[in-house]
Amino acid sequence: MDLRKSLDKFYYSTALCDLRLMNKQFVDENITYNSLLYLELIFTMNGKCTASQIADLLHISKPAVTLKINELIRKGLVTKEPDPKDRRKTLVRITPEGERARSANEQAMNAYFARIMARLTPEELAQAN
Repeated sequence: MDLRKSLDKFYYSTALCDLRLMNKQFVDENITYNSLLYLELIFTMNGKCTASQIADLLHISKPAVTLKINELIRKGLVTKEPDPKDRRKTLVRITPEGERARSANEQAMNAYFARIMARLTPEELAQAN
């Protein structure tokens, strides 16, 4: 097995372990990684996000997205508002609480990747690129 395959296998198993640990230590245990994915998408689209766009991006059905958005609304993480430019559309926006959860996850992931990078030698880093 070459170094790249070994590193990939190592990263995969380390990531699973770390994600399990992060899940136990995460600030809000009621937020799943699936929810965090939605929050990241909605945040990235800067308040101009519709359920249809999320469904298209994730290649899933619009009813499945609607269920998840409604769950996030109940948790206070996102809101739905009419599009001021087209009242037929509804925009999904992240709330301050949703942004707090998204930001906490981003910080945890950055710390995780920093720990991984710190384990590598300069030669391994060069080969991984």
